[in-house]
Amino acid sequence: MTGGQTERSSGYRGRITELLSLDATLALAGMCKNAGKTTVLNRLLAELGQERRTVALTSIGRDGETEDVATGTHKPRIYVEEGTIFATASDLLYNCDTSTEILAMSGVSTPMGEVVICRARSGGFLDLAGPSMNQQLVELSEQFRQFEPDKILVDGAISRKSLCSRRVAGEVILCTGASYHRDVDVVVADTAYIAELLQLPEAAEAAWRDCLLLARRELGEGNKILVLGEDGAWHVPGRGEKLVDVLRDKQYQKCRYFWLEGAVTDAMLRPLLLSNVPLAERVFVAEDSSKLLLGEDTYRKLGRRGGSIRVLWQIYLRAITVNPFSAYGNHFDGKELKEKMQAAVDLPVLDVKEEKDDFIDL
Repeated sequence: MTGGQTERSSGYRGRITELLSLDATLALAGMCKNAGKTTVLNRLLAELGQERRTVALTSIGRDGETEDVATGTHKPRIYVEEGTIFATASDLLYNCDTSTEILAMSGVSTPMGEVVICRARSGGFLDLAGPSMNQQLVELSEQFRQFEPDKILVDGAISRKSLCSRRVAGEVILCTGASYHRDVDVVVADTAYIAELLQLPEAAEAAWRDCLLLARRELGEGNKILVLGEDGAWHVPGRGEKLVDVLRDKQYQKCRYFWLEGAVTDAMLRPLLLSNVPLAERVFVAEDSSKLLLGEDTYRKLGRRGGSIRVLWQIYLRAITVNPFSAYGNHFDGKELKEKMQAAVDLPVLDVKEEKDDFIDL
């Protein structure tokens, strides 16, 4: 899609798989509970099944149950075709109505038993509970690959922005909807802001990145900052030194790039905004957008002062899906929600419930 006004105003109406690459793991991330992630997942599974693609599937946290334990509302179950590879906690295998072949034990423990890698030998519904930590998801994805799936899908948990890490997934679909807030304009504005963060570009070329990766090994405990010096090398400021103090240091006053290890928070950047330290053309670099735990006010003020944030690894946000139905009763007009969202972002926007006719009952 080109992003022209006619297409943007009506939203994307093609197949979701047309927006994806086959060689990258896809994560579904939600702005809130009941954002429609399971509906989107079922749509994807149906499309990939029609294309005769082999899918490997897991969830961070639990999904696939018939009732939301927090709201008591009905939830769509996860339907898979024969041949689908999936990973779920061993205790939940009894809730899956597919014929199941156990392929491997993952070594990942959950309160509902060890995560088991299986293959569906018939179509049916799944009850999923996968790893709860990013590193476990990375390891599970590597185990999936030995069975040569065409696509790996990870169904996310509520507001788990960390799921958008490039270590976990190469591409992301962001799901939002009426359950996030009673005001449609708040839903649109907040989703558009998160989408903007998720699409931040990479800081520089590969050689620059390689140099930074080597320098990160020198960061000891308490060191969270690296500075790209005028000599082209990365320098480690004093242990535990705050960012605002680093920028005040005379030896770094002409430096432009500052690496921030770990989470980038309001508490880290607000002292800069309250100081008279020059921020014009200063670039603060995070690992990827999942590390940016910033309120929009802080982010915008940094931009107005001439500073910017970039990432080491770009996240590829492929689409935004909207759900006009709320678990709390404050439903939106679906057409209004999709049109407002499409006007706010330069991405495909889909109301999957609206366009389900060619698929199984989602």
